[in-house]
Amino acid sequence: MDLKNKVVLAHAGYFNKECQKDYKENSKEVCRVSNTKDYIDIIELDVRKSKDGILYCYHGTLIQYYTNLKISKDFSEIKKRYGADALGEILDVISEEKGIFLDIKDTSITRKDVLDVFLNKKFKEVILGNRSTAYINNQFYDMPKGFVKILNGNIFCNLYNLEKLTNRNYKYFEVVFPFQISREIIESVYKHGLEFRCAGLFFRNKESYWKKINKYNIKHVSSDFI
Repeated sequence: MDLKNKVVLAHAGYFNKECQKDYKENSKEVCRVSNTKDYIDIIELDVRKSKDGILYCYHGTLIQYYTNLKISKDFSEIKKRYGADALGEILDVISEEKGIFLDIKDTSITRKDVLDVFLNKKFKEVILGNRSTAYINNQFYDMPKGFVKILNGNIFCNLYNLEKLTNRNYKYFEVVFPFQISREIIESVYKHGLEFRCAGLFFRNKESYWKKINKYNIKHVSSDFI
């Protein structure tokens, strides 16, 4: 595994796979350590909004994701139940030479919510993503310089109109399934001025992930298999 010339994203704040045993996902603690790693370029955070309007970071288990976390609660209760940290607290431990990727899990989050939490902060780049391009396009239509969009990886991503993505200020195109990766799609992504990113979510193991990365010389990689 050679990280030279790679752009490494710390998935859920994790700086490698092994550290998932020692740190809570999306936590201030793991982001503080990831911030010290020279090879980490972007820190990804799963962002939600509490009933009382606080942006916080937590992905949750599969069951929590589709049940409990769908019910809006005050941040104090969320903090007590899940140990989640507020986004603002996490950003305070990350230096501004890092990029931030907000994987937005709650479509009640507004443009104003995001701009307020980033007020007076000058990160290298802030990437905004959600599985709904309609939400991203409508809510984050006119963001300041330094804010860009990503097409979150999904089963249908290879069918999206790349020209429209480019025109709507998308910078990144992400895939999550190994079968979605081909020379043709990568070249088309680059042709339209987008950057190609390969998440590690649905790869069987480290070997299968890096085999694809090396075969197609993919620049943007995930910490899942580091």
